[in-house]
Amino acid sequence: MVEELNKAIEVYMQKWQAFISERQNATFFKDLRPTAIGWKVQDLDEFNRRFEEMRGLSTKLDLTWMNERWISEGCLKTPLAHNISIIKLMQRRPNSTDAIGLDHIDFYSPAAAGAEALLDKEGLKWTHEQNGICTWTSIWFAGTEAKLRTDTVLTVLADEYKQAEQHVLAA
Repeated sequence: MVEELNKAIEVYMQKWQAFISERQNATFFKDLRPTAIGWKVQDLDEFNRRFEEMRGLSTKLDLTWMNERWISEGCLKTPLAHNISIIKLMQRRPNSTDAIGLDHIDFYSPAAAGAEALLDKEGLKWTHEQNGICTWTSIWFAGTEAKLRTDTVLTVLADEYKQAEQHVLAA
């Protein structure tokens, strides 16, 4: 699994470097730090198989049912290529035709909060997105996606657990 992920990351990062080289404000994009890889799988059987593989690679794992599918986040014992330390394993949604494999890479930057004006100026295809308490700005380029975040998925998980605790204590 690690070799497969690292190969996909390297292909992605070649596209990312080409993307950066075409930008007017290349410094902003160069300063973004990759933190997580989003890996999409075909179905529940493959999700379960990959989840078992992640158990051996991770120090922490989370499993969430969201949008009619399973999603798992794993903090890796040993980072992947480009020092990426988190895998987001995502079961493809029912009736989806999304491609499987590398779906996106999350990039962290405190400056990403005000990035929309820059993205417009750069003439990029982007959207601000939200899923529950998780928010990010997606950029599409070269047939793939980058998610710009002012936090990591670990912050979102911590916040979701705090909400769950409040629900439990309120009952």
